[in-house]
Amino acid sequence: MPTYEVRVQIAGVLLALAAIALVVELVRRRRLTEWQSIAWLAAAVVAGAFAFHRRTQFVLADLVGIYYPPVLILAAFVFGGLVIVLLQSVALTRLEARNRRLAQSLALLQERVDRLEGSVKRDGAGGKNG
Repeated sequence: MPTYEVRVQIAGVLLALAAIALVVELVRRRRLTEWQSIAWLAAAVVAGAFAFHRRTQFVLADLVGIYYPPVLILAAFVFGGLVIVLLQSVALTRLEARNRRLAQSLALLQERVDRLEGSVKRDGAGGKNG
């Protein structure tokens, strides 16, 4: 029977592979764009790397000055979550600006159509009476 550490490594690697497969499937079904998937794939790869090479997290935690190495993983995921939220905010801002421009263009076109319909009605009504 594998030791506890080996089981944790196996579980971590399997979860990372499952996350990668989920992201790829979401991209394939067009529920997630390729641009957005990069952040999620990076997070899954980092999680898998930390799970597979547990010594790496100890070295990095010591380098950063963190006493308990699993906190480094938590900090990395919090930072990754913040990056993903930032990317979503950028995308949302871009879509809001695009939506505003489209609404303004639509309003201008609607006003133009109304003006043209009004002139056609006036010309048509004046032509019948005269």
